[in-house]
Amino acid sequence: MTMSTVETKIASQAQPSDALRHLGVGDMSRVAVLIALLIAGQAITPSFLSLANIHVILLAVAAIGIMAYGMTLVVITGEIDLSIAGVAILSCIAGGLLIPTGSATLVIGATLLTGLAIGLVNGILVAALGIPSLITTLGMLGISRALANIFSGGQALYPEPLAAYLWLGRGDLAGIPLPVVLLVVLGAAAIALTKYSIFGRALYATGGNVKAAALSGINVVGVRAAVFAISGICAALAGMLESARLSYINPAGFEGLELSVLAVTVLGGAALSGGSGSIIGTVTAALIIGIVNNLLNQLGVSIYLQQVVTAAVILAVVMPGMWQRGIAK
Repeated sequence: MTMSTVETKIASQAQPSDALRHLGVGDMSRVAVLIALLIAGQAITPSFLSLANIHVILLAVAAIGIMAYGMTLVVITGEIDLSIAGVAILSCIAGGLLIPTGSATLVIGATLLTGLAIGLVNGILVAALGIPSLITTLGMLGISRALANIFSGGQALYPEPLAAYLWLGRGDLAGIPLPVVLLVVLGAAAIALTKYSIFGRALYATGGNVKAAALSGINVVGVRAAVFAISGICAALAGMLESARLSYINPAGFEGLELSVLAVTVLGGAALSGGSGSIIGTVTAALIIGIVNNLLNQLGVSIYLQQVVTAAVILAVVMPGMWQRGIAK
């Protein structure tokens, strides 16, 4: 069977709503909520839309947004990756152990390669061996955190001697923080991958019906393994950016971050059942969460109440889409 035949079959199976999702045009309630939050924020705090505060919001969103890119690809295939926080910290520790070499290139390379390796292990266990992704990645989360503490001796690592490493989290290009630049560049690459490539079409087909995708000639094992590898790299990069910004690598860091990333992914329109989701939706969702958290911080709201408000916002955005899908069925 030729690839053109496969693409034709995939296209013929797609529903109009799926096509819209592939274009990144999800539930418009996300956009409405985002605009409403911007207006409300400026009305409540006159400096809310100042360049300084926008800078703060975007920096806070960058790491979680990059992690969410990888998570979105995994969820589109109908899987889940709860190991990302552990992958991020173990990757940073693995790279951080090379700080004494004085080579930022070695530290950065080791960090990213560790993330890739762990992601590939997840992918092989899930795609090739058939172990459920929930079990696999929860186990990997625990293993990664344990190894991070063992390798570091439970002590934080400090990359101050490596200016190039610190620049990743603190530097800028034309006045734009580098983490934000990477968020935009990687987002554009992820959009191109999901919307305009054969691999992107294979993602949605695999998540929509893995058996039908396999019968159509798609290498579903390869696709599923690849998204976990990408998720691992995204987690390692995001962890490195955050560690560079804070100037230390904490083996106990990123606690609970996997759930925040999953919330952003679902808020962005990705269905945990697979077959739907978009990078644009994920970016919009990350901005919504970032704006809500920033506004609540400025208002002095307690962290516990912030969690309640954030959850309410997520429900307000997600429920209309779920209701519409229910009506469509």
